[in-house]
Amino acid sequence: MPPVFRLLGKAAALVLFAGWASAQSLNLGGGQNSSFQGQPSADPGPGAVAVPDPMGGGSTLAATPAPGVIDTSDLLRGGDTLIIRLTGVPSADQGIYEIKVDESGKVSMPYIGNVQAANFTTVQLKKAIEDAYVQQEIFTNPNVTVDLKEQRFVDVTGEVRMPQRVPYTKDLTALGAVAACGGFTDFANRRKVKLTQSGVTREFNAKEIQVDPSRDIRLLPNDKIHVDRSIF
Repeated sequence: MPPVFRLLGKAAALVLFAGWASAQSLNLGGGQNSSFQGQPSADPGPGAVAVPDPMGGGSTLAATPAPGVIDTSDLLRGGDTLIIRLTGVPSADQGIYEIKVDESGKVSMPYIGNVQAANFTTVQLKKAIEDAYVQQEIFTNPNVTVDLKEQRFVDVTGEVRMPQRVPYTKDLTALGAVAACGGFTDFANRRKVKLTQSGVTREFNAKEIQVDPSRDIRLLPNDKIHVDRSIF
């Protein structure tokens, strides 16, 4: 208690001390010397997405997106074929369009030209097209729906019993894709299996994953797995 309070009566000192303590509490909460100001949060925020290293041996469960975080497997890619429906506009302008996402990651729509599609979800692309029509004052209340036309696949080649294109599902893993092809042949080099994701090829040890399935690798659409023949 500050020395000034000792000169007052007990009751008055307690009242003044309570007011002084409250003021100090407010100063600590908003002043520059507050211990909480400028401290980084441990939570990266709802927009941050941690991208796991597919070869890092982490659990596939850890790669599952948190609620509200976009799953990268939902994102559109170059080469995807889309069915885009345009309604809510004059009947002469309504239509159903089959459009392929080009190499630059865009689709072309009537009156507005190219719209970015790659790395968007179908819902995000829908909104981008609708906003473009409104902002360019072409239509006042367009309604757009976007759907993928084709099933996505993962290619598995090399020393598996039935090399083929495996239909993609969100829970598909590297060894799951191999199993869908009948498993490894007797001549497969399981220690150095090649996986190509987004144009980058790396190797993983399937033997280690077979011992510890939590190390299995979550696949993405259009991934490629190739199993070489063992030299031994």
